[in-house]
Amino acid sequence: MKRLLFLQIFILLVVAGAKGQGFSVSGYVADSVARETLIGATVVVEGTNKAAVTDKFGFFSIAGLKKGTYNLSISHLGYIENTVQIEIENKGVILSEILLKASSLSLDEVSVVASRPDKVADKTIETSHIELTPQMIRSIPTAGNDVFAAARYMPGIDRTEPFSPLYTVRGGDPGENAVLLDGVMIYNPYHSSVSSGIFNSMIIKNVDLLVGGFGAEFGGRNSSVMYISSKDGNTSELHGEIEPSTFHSKLFFEFPAGNNASMMVAARYMYDLPFSFIFQNNSYFYDYNLSYTNRLNNRHRITLKYFESKDFVGFNFNTFYKYFGNSFNTNIYDNFILEQRNDWKNRSATAIHKYILSPRVFVRNQVYYSAHQSNNLSGIDFRLEFPDEDNAGDTIRFKWTTNNRLKSQISDLCAKSAVTIKIANFNELHLGVEYNTYGFSNGIRINDVDNGHFTKKPSMVAAFAEDKFSVGFFTIRPGMRFSNYQDMGWKLEPRVNATARLSGSFKLKAAYGEYLQYIISMNSNELEMSQIVDYYYPLDNVKPAKSVHYILGAEKRLTQTLVISADIYYKEMPVVYAFDMNNYYGFSNKLQAGTGNAYGFEIFLEGKHKNLSGWCSYSYAKSSRQYPQTLINEGREFAFDYNRPHTFKTVAIMQMRQSFSLSGSFIFLSGAKRSVETTTQGYYYYDPLTNETVNFPLWTATDKNGARMPPIVNLDMAITKKLNRGFGKQLADLIHADASFATITIRNLLFLYRNVEMYFPGTGIPGYNDKYIPIAGNYLPSVGASYTIKF
Repeated sequence: MKRLLFLQIFILLVVAGAKGQGFSVSGYVADSVARETLIGATVVVEGTNKAAVTDKFGFFSIAGLKKGTYNLSISHLGYIENTVQIEIENKGVILSEILLKASSLSLDEVSVVASRPDKVADKTIETSHIELTPQMIRSIPTAGNDVFAAARYMPGIDRTEPFSPLYTVRGGDPGENAVLLDGVMIYNPYHSSVSSGIFNSMIIKNVDLLVGGFGAEFGGRNSSVMYISSKDGNTSELHGEIEPSTFHSKLFFEFPAGNNASMMVAARYMYDLPFSFIFQNNSYFYDYNLSYTNRLNNRHRITLKYFESKDFVGFNFNTFYKYFGNSFNTNIYDNFILEQRNDWKNRSATAIHKYILSPRVFVRNQVYYSAHQSNNLSGIDFRLEFPDEDNAGDTIRFKWTTNNRLKSQISDLCAKSAVTIKIANFNELHLGVEYNTYGFSNGIRINDVDNGHFTKKPSMVAAFAEDKFSVGFFTIRPGMRFSNYQDMGWKLEPRVNATARLSGSFKLKAAYGEYLQYIISMNSNELEMSQIVDYYYPLDNVKPAKSVHYILGAEKRLTQTLVISADIYYKEMPVVYAFDMNNYYGFSNKLQAGTGNAYGFEIFLEGKHKNLSGWCSYSYAKSSRQYPQTLINEGREFAFDYNRPHTFKTVAIMQMRQSFSLSGSFIFLSGAKRSVETTTQGYYYYDPLTNETVNFPLWTATDKNGARMPPIVNLDMAITKKLNRGFGKQLADLIHADASFATITIRNLLFLYRNVEMYFPGTGIPGYNDKYIPIAGNYLPSVGASYTIKF
C-alpha cells in the first residue's frame, strides 16, 4: 500500500512538472462501424512536426502544443483519412472517440503484409519485434489459422519435438516464452497433440512477437513475449463468421450490447479425420471466448473477458505398428500396445479498466485469474511369444511394459496497474506495479510407482519503470524491473533499447537486458513419447533462472512496401535448470543447475510487389548447455536439444484477381540434435497378480545430443476463391451474409522427401537387429477444404 501511495504521489509530481511543456491532446481512434479500437493509426498535427501512433489500446497522446486551433489528420491502412479540428485554450483536450471509415478496398484484398506504421510494441524503439496480423496467419496454408503454427514461420522461432505444439525461441527452453492474451498470462496455450494453439484466429486483432531485448514492462520469462490483442465486439450491428472444414468448425459473432457497449462470442470444435483413423483417436478439442466492453464515456472503458478450452486425447498406435510389422514381414508387433491419453483444461477471466486521467496520463488497471491443469498418461505393453529352441514344445513368453503418468496444475491470480505519462512530445514515462499469487500441484508416477509430488503456493510483487525520449535522430528507452519472489529480497533487471535513424529509410537498433525467471518448466522428454506440455515448477531457495540479451540490428526500407532487417544476437545464460527424471528421490533432487549460451543472426525480408506479398527469412543459430556437478552428459557441454543451425522460411500470396488468391509456404530446417542410444539397461520385477516377470528398459547413450537428425523440408499451398455463384453463394444470400469463400489446402507436396521424425530400434526384426529404422511424418500429401461465411 505504501509503494502504491508513493507511486501515485510520484505521478502527480511528474504531471505538475510537465505543465511547463505546453498542452496535450489525447483520445482513442476506432473503426466507425464496429467501434473496435485501431492499433497503429497515425495522428498528425498539421503544420507542426508533432505526431503520434495509437498503442495496443488504440490510445494516443500528443504533448507540447500551445494555445490555438489545430487540425489533426488521422490515417490507418485500409481506412479513409479523417481530419478533426481542435481548439486549445487554457488546458489540454481529451477527445471523443475518433472514428475512421473503412475504404472500399479491404485490407484482405491489398496485401498479406501491411505497410503499417509502428505497432503494439512501439516498433520505433523495440529490437527483435515481429508483427503477426490475422491476414498473415490466414495466408499460411499449413498453419490452419493458428497463431502458433504461423509463428514458426518467423525467424528465431522453431518447433521442438515431433507432434508437439511447444516452440523454442533463439535457443531458449519452451517454458521461457510468455504468452499474454489481453495482458493475461496463459499457461500451456496449446491444444494437445494437434500442434495448434487454443486461440481462435477470428478473435485476434493483432499479435506481437518480442523475441529478444523486450522492455521492463514484461517479466517472468527469459526468452520471448507473445502479446495477443483480441477484439471487443461491434457496437453497431451483428457481424460474424462461420467456417466448417475437414479439420475444424469455427464460429464468431460480434454485436451491440446496449448503448456504447458491445459483445463478442467465438468458439471452435476441432478434429482430424485422417489422424483419427490411423491412430484410433477418440479425441475432442474445443475452446470459446466471451467479451464485453462498455465505453462509459470518453475517459473510462470497462472490459470483461472469459476464455476456456478443453482437450481430451486418447489414441494408440496399434494400427500403425501392425502396418509397420507387415511392411517388414514380421508379426512381433501384433501384440504391441503404445498409447497416450491427455486430459487438459485452460480457463482465464479478466476485468480491465482503462482511464484517461488527463490528456497526458493514461492508466490501465487489470485483475485476472488464469489456470491450467493436465493429466497425461503414456505407456507401452509389448507381449511376444516364440518357440524355445532348447526345449522342444516349450514357449518363451516375453513381456515388456512401462508407463508414466504426469499431473500438473497451476493457478495465477494477479492484480496490476500501468501508467503512461506524456511528459513532453519527445519524452514518455511508463510505470507499473503487479502482484501475483500462485498455486502449483505436480506429481509423477513411473511404472505405477510414486516418483514425487508437491504442492506450493508462492507469491511475487513486481514493479517497473522505463523512460523513452528522443533527441534528433536518436531514441533511447532505459528501464528497470524490480521483483520480489517469496519475500526473498528485491532483485533488479536493467534493460535498455536504442535506435538511431540515420536516414528516412535506414535505422540501427540495439538492446541489452537482464531477465529473471522464478517459474520454470520440467523437461519430460525422457519419459514421454513427445513432450507436449510445460510442467511448471516454482523455484524455492535457489537462484532464479537468468539470461542476458545482447542484440544489434539494422532495418532498411527498400521501397515504400518492401523492408529488409537483420539481427545479430548473443544470449548468455548464467543460470539454467533441467530435471533429471531418472533421479528417484523427489522433485528437489531432480532439479539440476547449469549454464548455457546461444548466438546467431537473422535476415528478414517482408513486403509487397505488385500482386505478390509475403516474407522470407534465413537464420543461423547455435546453442548449448552444461550442467557441471551432475550426471547429465557427465558434466560436459552439449548442444541444446532443439538447436537447428540453418533455417529458411518463406510465405507468399498472389492476388490473381480481386476474388481469387493463391498462397504457398516453404520451410527448411536443419536437423535437430539427438542422443543415439546404443545400450539398453533392463529392469525386471515380478507381478504376482499375473505370475509374470515384467521387463522395462532404460535406453542409454554415451554422449547427449551427439547426432543430428536429417533436415525437415515442407511445401504447402492453398487456393481461396470468393464465391459469386453456385450453392455456396446461394447459402450466403439466404442468411443475408456479406460474402462467402471456399478454400482448398494441399499440404505436404514434397512427400517423396521423407521428413524423418524419429528412429525406431530394429531389435527383433530380421536384418535390422543392430540398426535404427527411420520413421517419417509425411508419407502422403493431404487435402483439406473449408467454407467460410462472413456477415
